Amino acid sequence: MAVQSQSASSQTPALKAEPSDTASQQLLGQILVEMGFITPKEIEEVLAESKKARLFLGAVLVRRGKITKEQLGKALAKQFNSKYIALGDIDIDMNVLRLLPEEFMQDNQVLPVAMEGGKLIVAAVDPRNRHVCDEIIFMTGMRPQLLVTTFLEFSEAFNRLFQKNPALNSISDLQAHPDRVKDEQANGASLLRMVNAMSVQGLDSRDDQIRQKQQAEMVDASNPLVKLVNSIIQEAIERNASDIHIESREHSCVVRFRKDGILHRIIDIPVNMESSFMTRIKVMARMDIAEHRRPQDGRIGLRYKETEYNLRVNTLPMAEGKEKIVIRILRPSKNITNFSDMGMTEEDTHKIETLYQSPYGIVLVCGPTGSGKTTTLYTILHKINQDMRNISTVEDPIELRIEGLNQSQVNPKAEFTFAIALRALLRQDPDVIMVGEIRDGETLESAIHASLTGHLVFSTVHANTTAATVTRLIEMGAHSNMICSALLGIIAQRLVRVLCKSCKTSYRANAAEKQQIYARNPQDQDQTTILYRPVGCNACGNSGYAGRAGLFEIMTIDRNIKHLINNQGLDIEIEDAAIAAGMKTLHMSAVDLLLQGQTSYEELVRVLGPTLGRSM
Repeated sequence: MAVQSQSASSQTPALKAEPSDTASQQLLGQILVEMGFITPKEIEEVLAESKKARLFLGAVLVRRGKITKEQLGKALAKQFNSKYIALGDIDIDMNVLRLLPEEFMQDNQVLPVAMEGGKLIVAAVDPRNRHVCDEIIFMTGMRPQLLVTTFLEFSEAFNRLFQKNPALNSISDLQAHPDRVKDEQANGASLLRMVNAMSVQGLDSRDDQIRQKQQAEMVDASNPLVKLVNSIIQEAIERNASDIHIESREHSCVVRFRKDGILHRIIDIPVNMESSFMTRIKVMARMDIAEHRRPQDGRIGLRYKETEYNLRVNTLPMAEGKEKIVIRILRPSKNITNFSDMGMTEEDTHKIETLYQSPYGIVLVCGPTGSGKTTTLYTILHKINQDMRNISTVEDPIELRIEGLNQSQVNPKAEFTFAIALRALLRQDPDVIMVGEIRDGETLESAIHASLTGHLVFSTVHANTTAATVTRLIEMGAHSNMICSALLGIIAQRLVRVLCKSCKTSYRANAAEKQQIYARNPQDQDQTTILYRPVGCNACGNSGYAGRAGLFEIMTIDRNIKHLINNQGLDIEIEDAAIAAGMKTLHMSAVDLLLQGQTSYEELVRVLGPTLGRSM
C-alpha cells in the first residue's frame, strides 16, 4: 500500500466550503501557495465559487485543473498533520472493506483499506473525527489509523467498489413501472404527430411550437426516463469518458463509453425503451425527432458539479430504420494544461516555445482523430494569450471558450467556411490566427497568405508524421517554395495509455519485441530488456491502465529541410534530415516511454502499428 507521509503543525479547520469557514479555506489555500502548487490569484478566483456552491475548495481546484489530486492530498496532509493515502494507487483488500457497513462508510466518508501490525488502516476525508474512530473500534474491535484522502478520490473509489450506477436504478424503475415507458412512448408519438401536422405551417411557427414542447419535456426531471439519460451522461463525465456510443442491437440498445481511446460496454437498455430513450436525447440536442433517414448534428449544454460541459450529438441512420447516436463530451477544464503534463520532455517544450514565440509563419499539428491536436493548440494559445495580442480563431466547432480570444465557428449552411472565415479574419487586424483544420487547397492558400503577410498561424492537418504532412500540403496544391517560406514547424502526436502503477508487472522482452525496439540500433538487440505489461486491479477498474500520455514528433524547418522541400524530396529524406538535426520521431518517443515502464508493447502496437511508428 502506497502511503505518502506529510507532517506539519497546523490547526484543524473544516474542509467544507461553508460560508462561515472562510478562515479554513484561506488556510488550505495558504498551504497550497506555500507548497508552490498554486498562486494567490488562482485561490481568489476559486474561493468565491466554492463558498457559493458549498463545495470542497480542493475539489473545485482539481476540477478546474488548477492542481492535481496528489497535490491536494499533500496539502491536506499538512493541514491535518496526518499522512496522505492516494486511493487510486492502491489495491483495496475486499475482506478488509467488508469490516464496515456500506452506509456507515458513505455517511462518514471513510474506507478501510488494509490491516498493518494489528491496526486497521482507514482512508478518511476528515481524519480528525474522534466519533468515527470510536464507532470503528466498536464495530471491528480494532484500533483504526485514519489517513487523509481527498473527497474526489473517496467518491471515485466508493462508487467503483460498490458499483454505484444511477442508470441501473433508473432502468429498474422503468421496468418496475412499464406504464411510464408507455407514457414516454406516447409523448414521443404525440410530438411526432405534432411535427407532421405543422409541416404545412410556416417555419417560424413550427420551430416555436417544437421549442416550447422540448422545453416542457426537459423540465420534468422526476421522470425515470429523464433520470436514465441524465445518469448515463453524468456517469460518463465521472469516468472521464470522451464519447458515449448508443447503438441499437437485436435484443437491446447498448451504451458504451470511450475512455483513454478504448470503448467499454457500460449498460444495456431494454429494447422496449429504445425508441423513447433515443427520442429523449434528440429532444435535448434540439434535433428533429421525426427525421430518421438523414444524419443530424446537435449539441447539449450541461452544468454538472459547478462545471459547464458542451456535448456534441450526432445521429447516423442504420438498417431497418434504426439510428446510432454518438455524444462527444467536451471538458473545458481539461483542454488547457501544461506541456509537461501532456508528456512532453523539456527538449520538446523548448522546441514548441521557439515556434510560438515567432512573430509570423505557420505551425501545424498533425495526427489522427482523437490524438489530442486541439488540446495542444489550445494550450499554445493559452500560453500566448495577452492583452497586447489580437488572437482570433475559426473552429468547427468551438470546443472551449477562452477569455481574451475572438472565437468564431464555421457554418456551411450560411456559406461561412474555413477559407471564407480566414479571409474575413485578415481584415480584423489579427496578430495570431488559429484555424481549426486545413481541409482543402483554398483554406491552405489563405493560411499561407496570412503567414506571409506577418501573422502567426496555427492549424491542424490529418497526416501521420511530420514529413508526411509536407507531402500532404503539396498534394493539396501548395507550391513548395511557398511552403518553405511560410512553414515554421510541424508537431505530430499520438496518445497512448499509461500502465497502472499499482498492478503492472515486469517481464523480459522477447526477440521479436527487441527487434522493433532497437530497429535503429541492431547491436543492442542482444541485451536483456525489461518491459512491463498490464494486469488489472481495483485501482484501474481491472483495465491495467490509468490515464494517457502523449507521444510527440516535433520538426522545426531548417535550411536543409527547406532545400529538400523545395526540390520535392521524399518523405524519408525529409525525416532523415530532421533526425540529423535532432528531431525525435514518434518511434523514438514510444521506445523511451516503453523502456521507462510507463506503457506496454501491446499498447504501442495498437496505436502505432507493428513497427511502433517506424518508417519502413
